[in-house]
Amino acid sequence: MQRQVTVTPARWWHLAGLSSLIRESRRRRGAASEDGYTGRGGQPIVWAPRWSPSLALLQSVWSASVPGVRVPLSYVAELQEPGGRRRPIGLGQIRPKREPHQWEVAYLAVDFPAEASRLRLVPDRNASRLLGALCDAAIAQRADRLLARVSDSGGGYELFRQLGFSLAVREYTYFRTLSENGPAAGDAALLAQRVPGLRPQRRADPHGLLQLYERATPKTVQLVEGKRSASWDFAPVGLGRRLARRVGVQRWVVERETQKVGWLQIQRAGRGPHQVSILVDERDAELNQSLVDFALDVLGSAGAANDNAGVMVRAREHQTRLIAALDASQFLLVDAQLLMAKMLATPVLQPQFGRVLEKVV
Repeated sequence: MQRQVTVTPARWWHLAGLSSLIRESRRRRGAASEDGYTGRGGQPIVWAPRWSPSLALLQSVWSASVPGVRVPLSYVAELQEPGGRRRPIGLGQIRPKREPHQWEVAYLAVDFPAEASRLRLVPDRNASRLLGALCDAAIAQRADRLLARVSDSGGGYELFRQLGFSLAVREYTYFRTLSENGPAAGDAALLAQRVPGLRPQRRADPHGLLQLYERATPKTVQLVEGKRSASWDFAPVGLGRRLARRVGVQRWVVERETQKVGWLQIQRAGRGPHQVSILVDERDAELNQSLVDFALDVLGSAGAANDNAGVMVRAREHQTRLIAALDASQFLLVDAQLLMAKMLATPVLQPQFGRVLEKVV
């Protein structure tokens, strides 16, 4: 029988109590699960790439809010112990996405006592309460959907399914190390001449890229993500990118016969792996291998200042040609995640013309 647990927004006094949970979840991040979906000692249920729970917790409790700036929201699960003392045992965080009215679960972890049973046939009640509070917080922010990426291994799917999340698509993460003795990074402008129609992205390209996305993506995924042409605009460099030590972002477009048939984004990182995103029309499937080779040649060998340098690419299950190109380029499958979404009930505004009609009648 579980003791009384309450879920509240994060406050200043929670910082000290949550430090051990974040530290332990970081230590056990990526470890094998013992009890289905969370493991012991605070293994995270959800942890987005390049996400700092400590920094997001500070942003959530900061009292001086900036108008027009959406900051992450943090909620804490507190356990009432004998004597009236409350101890934080769980932390959940959601962050705003670039698309308006959309939020994403970035971090979710719950600590379990040592005497907890290893056999868990149903999602934990504390984790369900914490995730439910995140859904309510997203509704309060007038969000129309809440997204989450959970690991394909384990029972995290059951937890989100219980609270009304539906599966959109399965995503695979591939990784390849960069050799220190390999060829140096080449000139991108010269390397682009090997791929017909490849050029840097321009400000007038987002609408054509949206059409490319609609041709290459299943309808169910399009409904969940709700992307617009503005999703491919050049994003301003903010505080998060500076803290992540990203050197720069390059975007390339393949245009043939006035139609966008390919898109490539390369995110360089001063520390850790570089990120590469590829979107190709299925009618030009040979572009997948060409863009993968072009990205590897642009990145070149590992720099001396970049520890654990490598290239990370995320491919979805319907991008079979891209997955084949990554396998041919000696990329290794390192992770599989499930993109899940929940359509939220947004508040309905009362019509203002009802009384006028009554007066007319």
